[in-house]
Amino acid sequence: MNRFRRYFSSDFRSAVSNYGITFLVFSTLAVTAYLLHGLFFLTATGEWHGMSSWFRIVLFVIFGLTVLIGSPAKLYGHLTDRKEGSAFLLVPASRFEKFVSMVLISCIITPFLFGVVYMTLDSFVCFIDPACGDSLFKSFFKNSPSFIDTTPDILIYKESIRSILTPWLYFDDIIQISLLFLLGALIFKKSKTGKTLGSLILISISLNLLLTPIMSLTMFDKFKMMAEMSDADITLGTMEQMFPFFSWVLRNLAILDTISDTLMNGLLMFFLWLRLKKIKH
Repeated sequence: MNRFRRYFSSDFRSAVSNYGITFLVFSTLAVTAYLLHGLFFLTATGEWHGMSSWFRIVLFVIFGLTVLIGSPAKLYGHLTDRKEGSAFLLVPASRFEKFVSMVLISCIITPFLFGVVYMTLDSFVCFIDPACGDSLFKSFFKNSPSFIDTTPDILIYKESIRSILTPWLYFDDIIQISLLFLLGALIFKKSKTGKTLGSLILISISLNLLLTPIMSLTMFDKFKMMAEMSDADITLGTMEQMFPFFSWVLRNLAILDTISDTLMNGLLMFFLWLRLKKIKH
């Protein structure tokens, strides 16, 4: 345990050295973007306008994804380099300890610290500027969007949709994105982030090309029936009767999402472990 603690401390210091400045830049964009937005309106109209909470949420997601996608290559991409990779192999720690430290720093600590710093700064901005409105903390944990309660056709799925919109449900997705790009950082030798992103796009296109014809063939008769129905007859109730499997999925979105993400994360960690074992220089 002491050896792991020493190795983790060393690995964390290395992570700060490799990605600390970039991390700080993206984490403080909550303040920078807000000030630029206000100054733009002050210059253009002579009045200060606070940035809306929805716009701030969009920026938070964009900057957060940038950190998730870009940080793994900065943190551990050097391991595929002959010189630095050899030094990594010679560090007196087991491969399992290195694996655990890598996953903790890249997939948990980095996203967590980004979220805490970014949203804390956003809360500070909203505290000193009344025009800001709700902070990101408050926006994320408010009640579900009003369309859930006001659209008659989806009332039967209200609880399911509300559960899928819970922020806590996306923690495993955050880990999954980090694992994907961490694996890419250890597989590709150059242009790690770009090649990982390109590979994911190609896999997605290939799966769509494979599954779309299969789905179309298996449900051709039902799609034909729908084409002959009037728009007024196509309701969620009708869809439930015609596509019972999709209705079941919609009613159990949260648990199915959690199970699928957990399995995928386990698979990604397995491949990451195998790749780490095969790094030799």
